[in-house]
Amino acid sequence: MALITQSSWPKALLAKWRWWASVPAVRLSMLLLLAGVYFGSSRSFGAFLLSIPMLAGLLLIAVAAAIKASVKRVERTHLLAAWLLIGLTPFAYLLSYEPVQQLRFLFWAVTHYRQVAEASKASSIVVGWDSWGMAGQDTFSYLAVDSDDRLGSQGRAIQWTKEVGQSCGLWKTQRVWPRFYIVTTYTNCPYDRIEPAE
Repeated sequence: MALITQSSWPKALLAKWRWWASVPAVRLSMLLLLAGVYFGSSRSFGAFLLSIPMLAGLLLIAVAAAIKASVKRVERTHLLAAWLLIGLTPFAYLLSYEPVQQLRFLFWAVTHYRQVAEASKASSIVVGWDSWGMAGQDTFSYLAVDSDDRLGSQGRAIQWTKEVGQSCGLWKTQRVWPRFYIVTTYTNCPYDRIEPAE
């Protein structure tokens, strides 16, 4: 069996990619899935409105391409991949927000490592993280630190809110790192003295 050398594996990977992408149905299904991740990772009302025609149009095109590919009798592997990607798109749209926020925090932490080190010493609100809403109904989320690392429990959430000098209750929390959380307050209840995210 021939060994894959350091110089040959990129060529093998590129050849594999070309094989997968050689069928338009697969390319269009990949584009549909990526669009689902992109729009699902945003809570912006504008992004939501734009996602409806964009995803509907891409879905129709991807399904039409997959049907055309089946008529042309392309390889079964390509057809299965195209239909699988189409089927995964709704899940990608609905479930991508939290994983994307996790990745966003990791990138943010790399470029703000001093702020991370300083903030981790005590319970606090680090920075405004995200905001969304419409017609005067706005929701805000913040990057926060809980020194006890138990912000997921309701009792601790109430205690933590008092510790940081705020009155807004927590609607949702997401642990993104030990002691670091993305916390979302109830609608129209931004934190005092903390600049909300745009």
